Amino acid sequence: MCALFTCPPSKKPSGTAADSDDLFGDDDSDSLFSDDLFADSEQKSSNAQPAKVDAAKSTDIPPHNPSVPAPRDYDRDARFEEIYRFVKSCIADKTEPARQVRTSAWHHLFSLATRPEQLERVAELFPKWRDARRSFRPATPEKFARRCAELHCPQLALKVFGDHSKYGLDLTLDAARPVLHSLHLHHPLQETITLAALFSVYKLPPVSSDLVCSSLLLTACFKHASEESLAVARAFVPSLQQLLENTQPASMALRDEDHGKPADKEKRWLAWTLKKVEKALQRQELDVSWLRQWRVASGYAAYTGLE
Repeated sequence: MCALFTCPPSKKPSGTAADSDDLFGDDDSDSLFSDDLFADSEQKSSNAQPAKVDAAKSTDIPPHNPSVPAPRDYDRDARFEEIYRFVKSCIADKTEPARQVRTSAWHHLFSLATRPEQLERVAELFPKWRDARRSFRPATPEKFARRCAELHCPQLALKVFGDHSKYGLDLTLDAARPVLHSLHLHHPLQETITLAALFSVYKLPPVSSDLVCSSLLLTACFKHASEESLAVARAFVPSLQQLLENTQPASMALRDEDHGKPADKEKRWLAWTLKKVEKALQRQELDVSWLRQWRVASGYAAYTGLE
């Protein structure tokens, strides 16, 4: 069973990144830059005139300051390239030494990326950010992981979290769940196992102690259906049963008002994976009464159906 969890060596991070810059400051505007970084010495003069905006170009590239609303028909790729080039010029090329990129820049780039290649380009800037002794926001790992899942490139997240010494992005439980979900659906079992092995590297609770992660890993093992993976799955069943016994079904019920939120998505993942686990246990001719009872009590059976 242990052999299945073997993964390439990964350097253990020396500790989570300290939130030393503007992580808890007043950043509601989500501006990419510090407040005083848009004005040069001439602009600070009382005689300075605001720059004229070319209306013809405003529909192609939105205003440089993301705090300024963009036209509805703006070119999303152009917006991505504009912000990407600026961030790169500040932390990689260092052609903009007088301007400091705010941590929210990463979140803007994640949301603007529409292709895995764009997200990979962004990730390749992480080492320069680390070299500059800048830290990421606590929410950045999760936002990066979720965008990787949405763009169907969980391997990129696995690469980044698997090499902390290079990228400096800490794996969190909230980041691990969407990547684990994406990997377990369409990728080799070994990649799911590799991610699970990173839990100990980042000093996260074991996969077997988290209801969502445990059910995802169980489903992946049953789906692989090798002798070794089925042995791992069977070994995980008691911990899943214990987790369900310690979790009030009502606390995991689906609510209309939560639809679309990350926690709601995770509950829906759990609902479907528990159904798959129940079917797999039935094929193994194992007792499923405890699982069926919890699924009915939580409303998951009504959501996914009973078979």
